[in-house]
Amino acid sequence: MSSEVLTPPASSEPRLEASRSRAVLWVAAGLALVVVLGVLAVRVIGGSVLYYKTASELLAQHPADRVRLSGTLVRNSEITHPDGSITFDVTDGKATVHVRYTGGATTALQSAARPGAQMVAEGTIDAGDVFQSDNLLAKCPSKFQSAPPSQHAAIAANS
Repeated sequence: MSSEVLTPPASSEPRLEASRSRAVLWVAAGLALVVVLGVLAVRVIGGSVLYYKTASELLAQHPADRVRLSGTLVRNSEITHPDGSITFDVTDGKATVHVRYTGGATTALQSAARPGAQMVAEGTIDAGDVFQSDNLLAKCPSKFQSAPPSQHAAIAANS
């Protein structure tokens, strides 16, 4: 017999553990990246969301944040002031809110100055229940209606 000492073959466990550790590290880094991107997306999107309120909701809740007031323009309520601001009333049929618009020139009031036309004003409500707006939009009708036959000639003449 020889005096050689037999040693067992080298184990591959340290290599296997190292590769598992790297895989766990990559998975953890990936999850952390997903969480960071998710938080950023929520903050960016959340900051640009404006909620629609009716006149009744606006007066009842009196939100401190910027909102969109949606309702029907009260006919003949528009007044243009010397400072360039425009005041008018918006209603939801239950309550009416006085709006003071101080933004740039707009055709939204002219577009909405028809019976039943819908308006959207963006801004904040002050302590005196006046909605201070700097952006106006005229909502488009939800369905197309052709002009009555009596107006066809006038439309054709202006085209």
